[in-house]
Amino acid sequence: MSMPAEVLVDGLPADARWPMDRGLLYGDGLFETMLARHGAIRFEADHSARLAEGCRRLGINADLPRIWSDARAAAARHVDATLRLQVTRGVAEARGYTPTGREQPCAILAMFAPPAPGELPERIRVSTLEAQLGENPALAGLKHCNRLEQVLARQALQAHSGAFEGLMCSSSGVLVSGTMSNVFIEVDGEILTPALDRCGVAGVLRAVALREAGQLGIPVQVTTVAPAAAARCSALALSNARMGLVMAHELDGRALAISPRLQALAQRVAQL
Repeated sequence: MSMPAEVLVDGLPADARWPMDRGLLYGDGLFETMLARHGAIRFEADHSARLAEGCRRLGINADLPRIWSDARAAAARHVDATLRLQVTRGVAEARGYTPTGREQPCAILAMFAPPAPGELPERIRVSTLEAQLGENPALAGLKHCNRLEQVLARQALQAHSGAFEGLMCSSSGVLVSGTMSNVFIEVDGEILTPALDRCGVAGVLRAVALREAGQLGIPVQVTTVAPAAAARCSALALSNARMGLVMAHELDGRALAISPRLQALAQRVAQL
């Protein structure tokens, strides 16, 4: 495909190729948000496996060994940081949605400050949102670059004064996740986390928590979770790579207990 004769970004001339990247045009890519601790990427193997699986499912033939070598070098330079690694299919080789197979994948690595002490609120309040996640098993579990559903959900969350996170259901009405987190609930003495076979992001911290729960002998059911079950849960925990596994204190204005089992799991994950 020929490049544009001219490209303006905010009215100013720009390089003609990068605005034609399929990640920008179509959200055709994946990303990982990671922490570097003491110069090493935390849970690198889990992030690497998820990115490799996403590239396989989307058919993006990225040079993953080189990408991870660059990421490790950046983590070593910055010591403690938040890393955002985005891999796109690359600059479009033809007009339209269909990739040609000739695209050269692009890796974008950005380094940010690590989570600051006290970044989380003292009391984590969660609200149930009306915003939904569309079901698409072909994309379920992937952390792909199209996050418009989460953008709309975070906008809706602003109406819930003081809420840190919002719970989202799928279009068929089952609990999936938070806007930026996976969820674990304790209800009727059982710990549940929603299945992600129809939609949602299979978070790395979720995978770590499930693995460590097995090591601790804490049974966690990966299952379909009805909103009614979440509404009457006694305890709720949220997970993502940046904050780890943390306990929520309120759900829709109702005080929650601190589950000893979920708290033990959160402490175990924090020590890794």
